[in-house]
Amino acid sequence: MPLAERLGALRERDFRLLFAGTMITTVGDRLAGIALAFAVLDVASATALGIVFAFRQGVQALVVVAGGVVSDRLPRNLVLVGASLVQGAAQAATAFCVLAGVGGVEAIVVLQAVYGLGLGLVIPAEVGLVPQTVGPDKLQQANALQGLTRNVVAVLGPAIGGAIVVAGSPGVALALDAVSFLVCAELLRRIRVRPRPDATAPPGFLTELREGWREFTSRTWLWASVVLFGIGNLMAAGWSVLGPLVADERLGGAGAWAVILTVGGIGAVVGSAVAMRVRPRRPLAACVIAAVPLSFQTLALALEAPTWVIAAAAFLAGVGLSIHLTLWFTVFQQQVPERAQSRVASYDTLGSFVLMPLGFALAGPLADAIGITETLWIAVAVMWASWAAILALPSVWAIRARPSVSSPSPA
Repeated sequence: MPLAERLGALRERDFRLLFAGTMITTVGDRLAGIALAFAVLDVASATALGIVFAFRQGVQALVVVAGGVVSDRLPRNLVLVGASLVQGAAQAATAFCVLAGVGGVEAIVVLQAVYGLGLGLVIPAEVGLVPQTVGPDKLQQANALQGLTRNVVAVLGPAIGGAIVVAGSPGVALALDAVSFLVCAELLRRIRVRPRPDATAPPGFLTELREGWREFTSRTWLWASVVLFGIGNLMAAGWSVLGPLVADERLGGAGAWAVILTVGGIGAVVGSAVAMRVRPRRPLAACVIAAVPLSFQTLALALEAPTWVIAAAAFLAGVGLSIHLTLWFTVFQQQVPERAQSRVASYDTLGSFVLMPLGFALAGPLADAIGITETLWIAVAVMWASWAAILALPSVWAIRARPSVSSPSPA
């Protein structure tokens, strides 16, 4: 397929705005991700870092279902504008605390919980917005490009973030992240979303919640996969908490962790490029298989491998994750009605990530109690078991690829 055709979704004005907004906030978040980890580790322990992540993810889990209802009621681009402003304010305040040396870990916990409030709106709104900005024939391409947006900047973000942490203060990277959210909000505000043809007075909030739940539970492949992925993600959280700790204690610090994340980002870029072209006959089964390399990076930590081996494992994890997410969102958007996509996506997000705060909170204490290596081996075993259970579901193999059908692009 010629390059112009693979990038055809970018011809659509509204998708270009969404693509640009995603790219800008990803730059900021990649800078801030490594900065936040080492800002906490500078003044506290891995347990404290786990608590920060746990509160952020916990608040996200609390608001994500309500965010799905809001995103199915209101223009989804404006929901994302509101989320960007909340996240930007939280990062600006966190940057101030780090740069001024005030508030300590307690303030960071509170502010990252506020960040989680905005984060809870993002996935339900974005999953439903992408199909509103491109035609059906460009849907997988658009999902792959969204992943490519995040992954291209992921190559440079950790490297630059690590350099900022080593040379100066993590607060500078956090401040840049805050600015990126303001720019993103302005771009998303310009997207023109067509009014829904059935735009009548919406039913009650609880009625909409129940309707979304019925759509979610009526598809065995969906709810079962979400539950099992959630169990795997519980243990995958150890990578984010124990990875920086291992880097700090054994690999040389923030520089080594930045190298690992950067190589992982390169893998994700490669995976996004592959995802634009791959057309598996059974896309959901392929989606699950593509997730397996995510365990390789945790396995490398468990084996006490050198930096270059962990980086190679992170590369494979990046490739697999990009393909996994592209296929998952494409299947989801094809199988779930547009009117309910944000609500169903909120249950998907909740089920997939509700246990991650527990994983973040437990990773540090568990490693203290039984050892880092033992904790990482448990994580690998649970991830493998959860993915094997998903592949055992007949409904996962029953979903087949839809034939490509061209359709006129949105005006």
